[in-house]
Amino acid sequence: MFKKPYKSYSYLDSVPETQYYNEEDLKSFSISQIKPIWNTRRCGVLAYKVGCMSLWDDWGVRHSVTVCHVDRCVVLEKRTIEKHGYEALQLGLGYRNINRQTKPNIGRFIKLGTGSKNHIAEFKCSSDCLLPEGHYLSVRHFTPGQWVFVSGWSKAKGFKGAMRRWSFGGQNQSHGTECKAHSAPGSISQGKSVHIVWRNTKMGGHVGPDPRVTNCRVFRIDAHRNLIFLKGAIPGEIGSVVKIRDALGISARKNRGLHIHYPTFLPILNHPYPVTLQEPIKERDPFLFTEEAMQDYKSKK
Repeated sequence: MFKKPYKSYSYLDSVPETQYYNEEDLKSFSISQIKPIWNTRRCGVLAYKVGCMSLWDDWGVRHSVTVCHVDRCVVLEKRTIEKHGYEALQLGLGYRNINRQTKPNIGRFIKLGTGSKNHIAEFKCSSDCLLPEGHYLSVRHFTPGQWVFVSGWSKAKGFKGAMRRWSFGGQNQSHGTECKAHSAPGSISQGKSVHIVWRNTKMGGHVGPDPRVTNCRVFRIDAHRNLIFLKGAIPGEIGSVVKIRDALGISARKNRGLHIHYPTFLPILNHPYPVTLQEPIKERDPFLFTEEAMQDYKSKK
């Protein structure tokens, strides 16, 4: 695995408060904002999992977050219905030594001028959200407070018993339990009728790596270092690649009140943008408890 997928920063590095975009930066933004409709679907981004940490909001509430680094994520190819039969965008992430690339990929990277990429993946999107080839995506693609889906592969943990794998309660620790039977799964079949073990019976076995999708909320973005802070834990180990995209279904309804950029973030020339953005502050103080007893407060509800 790539040992150093993300750039290391020192704690003494000065982070500017605002960020400006000049004419050279806007050359790759040869697209315009659109008004989303009911079937509009944006593209996601690829990122490296950096690790976990704790952050505090303005009320003093501690939040456990996972840090992800969007390292030079660029659009490599567009998939259209006329040519491929579906609509999607192929993205590249990071950097890989040119000696470890195949010749077709080397020719494609030279043609696009994006450099050698470490990981390539596709995101399905609608036709109105297709981005041009060579367009770089940053963490400003998402809005703090937005719900997103994070896809990745969980860690490989080897062979585990039924208690560890399926959270079984196990047998009694005393009262006649036989020796070495405390972690036994128990009955795995019927005694008198079938005499077989059914398929997909929960038993001990190999745990991970498995594809997993988690529903997270964007807590903060750092545009200077291209870092995105997600609430909670996400699948994968440090340095693994994850796919971050807009949430769907019920979680997508929670994003209705947020300003989401369609098809992506498009800056304005010489306009100051804050480098660090955090999710909106809650109006109600979470530590403002009532003077009455908790059981009386619950009974009124």
